[in-house]
Amino acid sequence: MDYARLLLGFNGRINRARYLAVQLALLTFWLVLWLKSPFGQWEVLQAGAVIAMLWINAATTAKRLHDRNRSGWWAIAVLIVNPLSYVYYALFFGLYFGVDVSAAREMLLVMGAVALSVLQTWIVIELFFLIGTDGRNRFGADPTRAPKSPIMSHPQSFGVPDFLLHRAGPVARG
Repeated sequence: MDYARLLLGFNGRINRARYLAVQLALLTFWLVLWLKSPFGQWEVLQAGAVIAMLWINAATTAKRLHDRNRSGWWAIAVLIVNPLSYVYYALFFGLYFGVDVSAAREMLLVMGAVALSVLQTWIVIELFFLIGTDGRNRFGADPTRAPKSPIMSHPQSFGVPDFLLHRAGPVARG
């Protein structure tokens, strides 16, 4: 898989290792952009970088969801939950510490915070920890298995370390 298709395309599947690598690269790039760019300058460059990072994040999240045999449209929900939770927590802590609210409102805020936390935890488990669909699914071939080639007797690693390609458990015979 070439890098342009990996980062920009919405079709296909990627495994956990590639998804984690892309997410760490995006986080590092965002941190460098945030620390190095002076505020008030380079707004156009920053806006372009943010749009590109959002596109890459959406594309790789959709492919990771494809690996879990889920529709890529769920990536929209994943991308909305994170900023929504930041806004919600800011409101929650701002109201909790700054304004006297009734017990019912406070309980609703706590229930909302718990629900968002559970949802974010499930998103992390789904994208980073659960293994993809074994074998082919409706979105393509298994990214952890090398294609069978009559020319080569051993599978190619495609730039992924060998220990990430092998699955735990008994070796499939056949």
